[in-house]
Amino acid sequence: MSSVPPPSAPESGVRVRAGSIPPMMLALPRGARMARVAAGCRAAALDFINRVSVRPDKAVLADWLRGAYRRHVVPVASMRTRRIDSSGVMPGALAKLLTHARLEVLTALEIARDPIEGVAFGYSALASGHLYRARDVEGNEGWVPVAQPRMRLTDRVLSLVAADHLLHSADYESTLFECMRCEQWVFDAERVDGRVCAAHASDVRELVPGASRRALAG
Repeated sequence: MSSVPPPSAPESGVRVRAGSIPPMMLALPRGARMARVAAGCRAAALDFINRVSVRPDKAVLADWLRGAYRRHVVPVASMRTRRIDSSGVMPGALAKLLTHARLEVLTALEIARDPIEGVAFGYSALASGHLYRARDVEGNEGWVPVAQPRMRLTDRVLSLVAADHLLHSADYESTLFECMRCEQWVFDAERVDGRVCAAHASDVRELVPGASRRALAG
């Protein structure tokens, strides 16, 4: 399976304070909060699923790695970014890579949505070494994704999912769904039963009369 070149160390986003890196716990900088880190990981993972992975565009993938992904990970070593361009990339290779990564991530999301299997997903993520335990200055604990050299693209995305899931597993069990109109994955407690995202809720109301329409509106 092909690997994606690792991003360089972040200029902003998740960092750890010098001299404060014990083997089992990272200290977030004063301005960072675990809740915001988890929310950022969720947003970056959904961006990959809903946008980056649906079309084979090297520039889009590179921008995601250097932007949304890099802002929410801790590199284990100083790493240089190799520009992703057309040289050395076989025709169809990027499409195959993205398709495979998307399939694996979506399979993992289905597992994370299950109350029983989701526990195993969390343990597997911790055992992979792709997450570090962390604490912010207010004492809130959680996990941050780790960027390792030559890490698989799938594992990069799954580390984002896991960092959020380990703090908010209930959201995955009760509010995560794929919109049946646009096939976008969203978290929405109000619309999870209808399986239609906010952007397409009005489309469904136009097709459903009377009492059924009022039920959807609720």
